[in-house]
Amino acid sequence: MGTLLDDRKLLIISAILGLAGFTGMIISSATLTPDPIKIAQIDRGMIDRKVTVEGTVADVRESEHSGIIFLKINDGTGTITAVIFESTAETIKRNGPAPILLKGMRVQVTGRVKEYRGLLEVAVEEPSGLKPLQGYG
Repeated sequence: MGTLLDDRKLLIISAILGLAGFTGMIISSATLTPDPIKIAQIDRGMIDRKVTVEGTVADVRESEHSGIIFLKINDGTGTITAVIFESTAETIKRNGPAPILLKGMRVQVTGRVKEYRGLLEVAVEEPSGLKPLQGYG
């Protein structure tokens, strides 16, 4: 009479469970929102890193030609521009308030740190990267 699970079956089950866990980690890491940091903490060493900032929308601008939305965010430690490119901006406009209504509102912005013309900015890559927070200013 043999054992219920021989070594070979245990190895196969362990490999499958390990692979499933590893795959789950990879998938969930892409969707995690980093903890908020202060704008003053953002520097060039963070270029291409995903960050989250919270602050008040000081200004809203929309490009007439490209549909890109620019939000100037201030958290009391500094100011940074959140850039929302056309495809993401269209989804946000379709499902949320008009961008101009964000002025004066507290928001949470998640995106990748980029440098454009010598200035750092946060590029919002998906609609969930812009979340209105309760309260104004």
